[in-house]
Amino acid sequence: MRSCRGFLVSALVLAISFAAFGSKKQRDWQTGKVRDSQRSRYFAGTVGSSSTSGNVDLSGDSGTYRGQTNGSETAVYRVFETFLIEGDKYAYLAQERLRWRWSKAANVTVNGPIKYAVEKRKLFVIDEDGKEHEMEIVKKTLRLPEGAK
Repeated sequence: MRSCRGFLVSALVLAISFAAFGSKKQRDWQTGKVRDSQRSRYFAGTVGSSSTSGNVDLSGDSGTYRGQTNGSETAVYRVFETFLIEGDKYAYLAQERLRWRWSKAANVTVNGPIKYAVEKRKLFVIDEDGKEHEMEIVKKTLRLPEGAK
């Protein structure tokens, strides 16, 4: 009886795990066109440390400092790939942040088709390699009907 109950609990935990991790969120995919893409790099600051050591020689009204300063700082940049994606009703200006040196931006072709989905302030695209990328919507513009000025 005890081993049967343990088996049922294990099976239930396993079933819940598959349901939670196995299901990918369903998105409302639309087809649009990539109008432009551009990479930007912004200076974010420096990381590192510095140290100073030495002594002060006081004689009379003045003093002399003798010592050395060691420092090692590295510049930190934030890298973004910006995309202009045009849908049926709206055009979206969206940024994908490339967090690591080895990160790759969405592989898309300017003036080519793209599958995208919008959720609140996020834009999700499926690139030409079949990978899903998440971007932040920077600007959303209502498209005017053809012939409107």
